Amino acid sequence: MHRLHTRWFIEAHQRDATMNPLLLELAKMDFNMVQGICKRELSEASSIWWTDIGLAKRLPFLVENYLWTVGWAFEPQFWSYREIQTKANCFVTMIDDVYEVYGTLDELELFTDAVDINAIDKFPEYMKMCLLAVFNTANDAAHRITKEKNLDILPYPKRAETYHRFLDHLTTSIT
Repeated sequence: MHRLHTRWFIEAHQRDATMNPLLLELAKMDFNMVQGICKRELSEASSIWWTDIGLAKRLPFLVENYLWTVGWAFEPQFWSYREIQTKANCFVTMIDDVYEVYGTLDELELFTDAVDINAIDKFPEYMKMCLLAVFNTANDAAHRITKEKNLDILPYPKRAETYHRFLDHLTTSIT
């Protein structure tokens, strides 16, 4: 979280009698550059992704999740990580709200068992929106990683899904 304290350090350094004006100017330029990057990234996430998937009005916590991500990777070159991780943080927060605030026991049992996007018609609207957003964003991130890094990561969640189904089947057949 060093970048969040930068402004305080700049102001403290200005009051120091032994301050180096060149270093102060460099710190201000760096602060303004990084702040501009963060504003642009947040604006893009807000206007392009969060609003397009229909969650901006119902779940207004994008900024907090972005700042959470900036705390992990503030360096300007990690923009791609911040974009994907902010989305993941939003889903963690959103799914947490589904379980703690919105869902009935029957709805939550359905939601917990959801592994097939074809079952989406069984869900109430707020869960449909959440589930579609998770599936679409995960697929977009996997596609992007495939393009950028030439790594096909999509089979890994599918293998985990198959593994969990196998364990469920095994548990049911034993009992």
